[in-house]
Amino acid sequence: MKKSLLLTVSVLLIASVAVAAVIVSDTFSYADGSLVGNGMWASHSGTAGDFQVVAGQAVVTHGAPSEDVNLPFAATGGGDVFFSFDFSVDDLGAPYSGGTDFEYFAHFKDDGFNFRGRMDIQAPNGAGDYTVGISSIGSTADVTYPLDMTYGMTYNVIVRYDQDANIAQMWIDASMDTDLSVTGLDEADPGTPITGFALRQSDSTMNETIRVDNLVVSNDCADVFAGCGPVGVEEQTWGGVKSMFR
Repeated sequence: MKKSLLLTVSVLLIASVAVAAVIVSDTFSYADGSLVGNGMWASHSGTAGDFQVVAGQAVVTHGAPSEDVNLPFAATGGGDVFFSFDFSVDDLGAPYSGGTDFEYFAHFKDDGFNFRGRMDIQAPNGAGDYTVGISSIGSTADVTYPLDMTYGMTYNVIVRYDQDANIAQMWIDASMDTDLSVTGLDEADPGTPITGFALRQSDSTMNETIRVDNLVVSNDCADVFAGCGPVGVEEQTWGGVKSMFR
């Protein structure tokens, strides 16, 4: 009886561990050239072949290039799904400003063209070069990150999309999930089953170039943060922006 019980518990533990794991990752360690054709990357719109890898980084070039690419994966069955990557923005010679066309460049997607957790480059809040925004489901940012960033410096972004609650949350250079974050609009439930991560090129206000590296997609908080708070504890917030429950 005890052996049977222990076996059952062991199987359940193994199953639990198997569910929470890195889904896909990429260090973009490919020869310079088209990203599509490496790994499982695929093109879903725009001019095929003009999304480039340069010096081991995926390069999002707003302006003339138009290809949008995605890295597909199996549906996770709901709940949280995270993406994390390092990024930098090339020096534009002046702070990011002018106009309102801040085109998103990274997001989750389903098997079609439903995009979730869209991230974009935004005009700075103060004396910095730029900041970033996040949207739960829309094409323009619901909220912007309150701290500014500097051209040429590398930052880490983590975005969580709750597939059940239909809401996205974003951190910059966070070590814990209780660190400063901003949260998009709480959209109508249920959310969208996520089956891919995408990078997008378009025409933005200043046609910035963004360099992306060290991508991780997971449904486990521990794969993208050094430490995670206990389930059921509300995330800490900054500037009156309400965060999500885990």
